Amino acid sequence: MSTEKSTDGRPLRGTDPNHPACLTILGLLPPVTAEDVKQAYLARAMAAHPDRGGDPAAFIRLQKAYEEANEYVKFKASKLEWLASKVEIYSQQQDVAAETIERGGEIEMEETDWLRKSFGEDFGHVADKLVRITLRGPKADDAFAVLVGFRAESLKDLHTLDLAGGTLTDTGLLQLKELKGLRRLDLRGTAVGKLGAEVPGWFEQLEFLGLPKGSVGMFGRIGMPRRLKLELGDAPPA
Repeated sequence: MSTEKSTDGRPLRGTDPNHPACLTILGLLPPVTAEDVKQAYLARAMAAHPDRGGDPAAFIRLQKAYEEANEYVKFKASKLEWLASKVEIYSQQQDVAAETIERGGEIEMEETDWLRKSFGEDFGHVADKLVRITLRGPKADDAFAVLVGFRAESLKDLHTLDLAGGTLTDTGLLQLKELKGLRRLDLRGTAVGKLGAEVPGWFEQLEFLGLPKGSVGMFGRIGMPRRLKLELGDAPPA
């Protein structure tokens, strides 16, 4: 089999479509160990990091590949132990998803293809990841924020939270602080106040932040990270 090259000139292994995409991104071919995954990630991370001129989207893909590859290694080592570790996470994600839909919102789940090939549809969905929540209007309130924040450990892959036009206050906003994977947070048109100015310091990967008018002053805007797109105003059209 011919060996393809990655963008940095290193051999790219794992290009077989039957291999997990996460291993392909890391240039690995099964069988792999946790150390293989770590070294492959480190070899690519420095060049791909945005602080070194890398593309932010590509770096996010690399990070996701690293996380999924670690899951793959654990899964191959002991399927039953791995499955047991995912059941509680899946249950908590489903609680949040069901409540979002019950309140009239929408969710997006990200599937893990390689797991479905191994387990089939019956069990493959236990590793699906809740990546987006959209809930606008009065039912996007502090109680909903408490529900989400309480399950933050199971929502590490949640990258988009849209509560624009809701009734969320600073009290509810504080409950969201542990959603460390957020890249987009829209709170325009809510009742969030001065605490909104502190949000960029909570989320290292945040790229977009929508806040109500008056929640951030001129000096607060100047101090926002360069990576962040800030929009102030009412809730955008549905």
